[in-house]
Amino acid sequence: MREWSERIAADWPPAEVETAAGWRLGYGGGVTFRANSAYALDPAAPGPLSEVEHFYHARGAPAAVQIWPGMADLDAELAGRGYTARRSALVMVRDIGDAPAPREGVEVLSRPDARWRELWSHETADPRVVEGQHRIMDRVPVMGYAVDATGSARGCAALGEGWVGVYNMLTAASARGQGFAGGIIDSLLAWGRDKGAHSAYLLVSRDNASALRSYERAGFAEVSRYHYRVGPAV
Repeated sequence: MREWSERIAADWPPAEVETAAGWRLGYGGGVTFRANSAYALDPAAPGPLSEVEHFYHARGAPAAVQIWPGMADLDAELAGRGYTARRSALVMVRDIGDAPAPREGVEVLSRPDARWRELWSHETADPRVVEGQHRIMDRVPVMGYAVDATGSARGCAALGEGWVGVYNMLTAASARGQGFAGGIIDSLLAWGRDKGAHSAYLLVSRDNASALRSYERAGFAEVSRYHYRVGPAV
């Protein structure tokens, strides 16, 4: 599953990256596990965990390791060391050659505008988290930011190597269940197709039933799943 680890790391890049003793180590200031976790360069033979723990503890952060299918031994070893399972998620994909036309009333911008940013208030009030995520997105070479004209929904997509990675989907609480998310997805997929992408993927929590239904309606299907093992706080 290294292919997915590498694609996610490219589309959601941490501020610091090191490769050491069989691990790729990323640190993004503690904002999102995607940017603050390690993955094994050879999933069948991961390197010593001491390397992972040294890297994160030196930054005042708990060690976090991505666990993908076929890594049951590492998962069990980490569990035995007191690492807890966190953020179980699915990887879902679809071809975008037949993606619908962009939805009327949805714009895809090269930078997030005030409407896009305002929707953070429906997810978090922590400015550190908001600005940390924007710093991550600023490191993506090509990113499109979709927002509904009413300011009811938004999302973004990273473009690279023929793929569109959909991130940061959010609909205002008062507008949920009205098709806004589908409009954002349609517009992001059309944007990616017009820029030469052939496929799209997204990551979704396994227990987010409403989002799963929405993404399945949009033509996405599960291809893999993963979770994190997170060590004790330092």
